[in-house]
Amino acid sequence: MNNIEFFNNFNLDSPQFFENQFSVYFLYFLSTIAINLAAYLFVVVRFYKVLCYSTMTFEWLPMINPYIWPFSIFKVLTEPYFDFWSKVLPMVKFEDSSLEISGIIALEGLNSCTFFLVRLATLLIPVLEKTRMYISEFPN
Repeated sequence: MNNIEFFNNFNLDSPQFFENQFSVYFLYFLSTIAINLAAYLFVVVRFYKVLCYSTMTFEWLPMINPYIWPFSIFKVLTEPYFDFWSKVLPMVKFEDSSLEISGIIALEGLNSCTFFLVRLATLLIPVLEKTRMYISEFPN
């Protein structure tokens, strides 16, 4: 059985995952750590998304100078991320002007990260519940 068949035929009720006590505890441990990592990364990405939105807002407001304190911290923290996306996506050129869409795509990348982290957590919750059920059936 190759990897594609394994993931296509993945069934949580399959007895191969719950053959012995070690595999159940190991699966419980891995799913707990993965859910916690996904939750912490979700919080970090959401906070960074707020920083990116703030940076883009400050660039559009003419009365706020983004290069002086306290607004410069937003620029310092988000500049590498926006620079990465501006190198990956060049400006869209029209006849007389050009449009930079890399900031919008960068924010959508953060939105996609939050979506996939939530999906990962929702996929791991049934694994956690199933392993808890098996752990409660083991003799002490």
